[in-house]
Amino acid sequence: MIEFVSWQPLVWLVAIAALAITLRYTLVDRPRLLLWASTGLRAAAILFLILALCRPFIGDEGDDAHVLFLVDVSQSVDLKQIPAACDQIDQWIEGLRSGDSWSLFALGNGVREFKTTAELRETTGKWQSGVADDEFRSATQLAESILATRAAFAAGKTSRMVLLTDGQETDGDLADALAQAEEEGIDVRRHPLAGISDAEASVVSIEPSSRQAFYGEVSRIGVTLAANAPIKGNLRLVHKGVAVQQRDVQLTADKQQTVFFDVDMTTPGASVWTAELLPEEDRFVVNNQAACTITVHGRPRVLAIHREPREMRPIARALTEQEIELEVRGEHGLPTSLEEMAAFDCIMLADMPATAMSPRQMQMLKQYVVDLGGGLMMLGSENSFGLGGYYKTPVEEVLPLISRYEKEKEKPSLAMVLVIDKSGSMEGQPIQLARQAAKAAVELLSPRDSIAVVGFDHESQLICEMTSAGDVESVQAAIDSLQAGGGTYMYPAMVEAKEMLEATPAKIRHMICLGDGQTQPADHEALAEEMADEGITVSTVALGAADTQLLASIAEIGRGRFYQTDDPNNVPQIFTKETMQATKSAIKEDLYGSVKTSDHPSLSGYEDSELPFTLGYVMTEAKPTAQMLLAAETGDPLLAIGRYGLGTGFAYTSDLTEKWGGEWLAWDGCGKFWAQMIRSVLRHNESEGVEITERREGDRWTVDVRRTDPSGAPMNGVKWDAALIDAEGLGSEIKMREVGLGRYQASVPLENRQNISLRVRDADHDKMSLLHWHRPYPNEYRLMQETPPSLAALPLAATHTVIDELQPVVRQRSIVHYAYFAALACMLGGILLRRV
Repeated sequence: MIEFVSWQPLVWLVAIAALAITLRYTLVDRPRLLLWASTGLRAAAILFLILALCRPFIGDEGDDAHVLFLVDVSQSVDLKQIPAACDQIDQWIEGLRSGDSWSLFALGNGVREFKTTAELRETTGKWQSGVADDEFRSATQLAESILATRAAFAAGKTSRMVLLTDGQETDGDLADALAQAEEEGIDVRRHPLAGISDAEASVVSIEPSSRQAFYGEVSRIGVTLAANAPIKGNLRLVHKGVAVQQRDVQLTADKQQTVFFDVDMTTPGASVWTAELLPEEDRFVVNNQAACTITVHGRPRVLAIHREPREMRPIARALTEQEIELEVRGEHGLPTSLEEMAAFDCIMLADMPATAMSPRQMQMLKQYVVDLGGGLMMLGSENSFGLGGYYKTPVEEVLPLISRYEKEKEKPSLAMVLVIDKSGSMEGQPIQLARQAAKAAVELLSPRDSIAVVGFDHESQLICEMTSAGDVESVQAAIDSLQAGGGTYMYPAMVEAKEMLEATPAKIRHMICLGDGQTQPADHEALAEEMADEGITVSTVALGAADTQLLASIAEIGRGRFYQTDDPNNVPQIFTKETMQATKSAIKEDLYGSVKTSDHPSLSGYEDSELPFTLGYVMTEAKPTAQMLLAAETGDPLLAIGRYGLGTGFAYTSDLTEKWGGEWLAWDGCGKFWAQMIRSVLRHNESEGVEITERREGDRWTVDVRRTDPSGAPMNGVKWDAALIDAEGLGSEIKMREVGLGRYQASVPLENRQNISLRVRDADHDKMSLLHWHRPYPNEYRLMQETPPSLAALPLAATHTVIDELQPVVRQRSIVHYAYFAALACMLGGILLRRV
């Protein structure tokens, strides 16, 4: 039967009607029979041309086949089986007919095509001999591989796909992929491969009896284990890097067993518990760990960061008596992930410079307050507020006080020269941040101060001559002209800076040198000694691959400070910290009374009390949105509080150590007062009436919420504020939909995230819960998995032939060329008859 691709060209049949009219009125003097025959042949030629434009074809059945072999070479498959699988494929190929064709792919974390089975044998042989390809073999992307290889099937042939696999799908929707293959006429068969034969043990899961617990409650944590052979091992339960309990275990082949740990919940907040299995025999390490998060309600948990943790012991003891757990860590103890921060109800920066944390940690601290409702406190010290380099940082945004202040008139004026490396290695982000740092330094100076900027590459370049810091715009405009390029020679720039400082009458003369490379040899130390003798101090900043030994020596001889960083993003904080240190006017040390300046719930019970004296504080200014609770007798802020996002920022410009807070620590009411202050900024994780269950479905995390009122009745129409925050601190809004009476649901895409937190908040009733999710190790490394039902339902490929039970395919054969040949023949016949 003839069919056509398009009927549209048939409109040209009107040309035959025009030909008939021409024949009716023609004046050609020819025999009537020849004239009609010639015209008929021309009409037939037109008809055949029109039919050719309709692209005619005829359908017939063909039994030629194209077979696609998809071989699983992932980690869950024993590579010793691949040669036998290749032998089977060779047998199938030998049984193909002359018109048949085939293609071969290996599947893992993607697909790779092989021209012959010999190539596949050679590759797997290399993997067995130690030339690993862990990235490709780390997953079984069955669904993706089925869809990705469809283009290899030959047109006009029956399509058959043979899956040689153990059936352990890592992720993806295998059922959908098989359904799409069936819809496209691809016949899929399977040939089972066995899993690994080497001894292997794994942690299947870790599940607490409840993900919410009260302080002091005993929680039962169940750890499920599996092995493919009898294996002995040691199972440890780890919390905060310490193995709190451990058990010797004897694993049975092909059987899961669960070990239970009963643990006292004495760590308030969200804490991570990890099960670690140490088997005597094992192949993969990646599946020997699993983690869960348990949120403990009860005693508030506060993290304090101090360069000298022992200085915080007195206040820690006082707060412990008030049922507040204060965990004190050193300068580098700030958590590096948002989930670790979320384990605390409040974070206190007691004596920590901004240079000790990364820009990413600063941003996370801000998100900890804004999105998770945490409390952030800063206490006064030589490393706090502007002195600590927090000027114009995300941390300062959260706090109710800012580092800007008016320097007292009696304080000595400052002359400062910034000597900045502008060599070619500073091009890009480093030079941009150096400009930003220099401009921030200008903003921190008073109009009585003066500043100059000298750049250097292979020679010295005056960027800005000594200018009053009050002329901020012109100085910053000059700084913007700083461009990178050239070599590195710091000595001439230091000499030029020294000469400018010698010529100024300022009482404090200071130089800051920034370098990121190895400068040409010169007697820098002697120059620094000369400046020190003249009362000029020198501080240095080593960025990246700079000569740290030289710069540290210059700072030591020059009676300044040495800073070292590998991250250009830290440069602005270093410059602002150093500028504040150089001015020597940000700190007041004397005996100051604490004056109450406003009414706030945190001061309840202390309205008429005489509060202790303060021995010193850092000068700051209150933001317009802040509520100042205490002030020094000078009027400067001492204690201020302010809401920021969902959380609270709290600033105390003095400290709680013997240095400035000795009077407070000696006061009988110290613990009670500061416990009351801390409780006013704690994260409120009130979740009464909010019942949450969670589950993983494919590559999505489904969270079901049941909302009830105090009587237990379902609450409908709740407006939820839900936000997802991943390990990088990146947040995104999550939509919650109402699915029933008082029931709501959120579906969170997991994508490639490893650890994420979900904040669920009923803003109208001030109810909030925080959930955590840890990505388990890939399914590739799980033992005792069942074959997916969609794969198990596939028929097995016969071992003797691979083209059995194939249905003939209907092929479309084009006959356009026949129509053209017929049109040509008719046209030539018509011409011949006209010549007879």
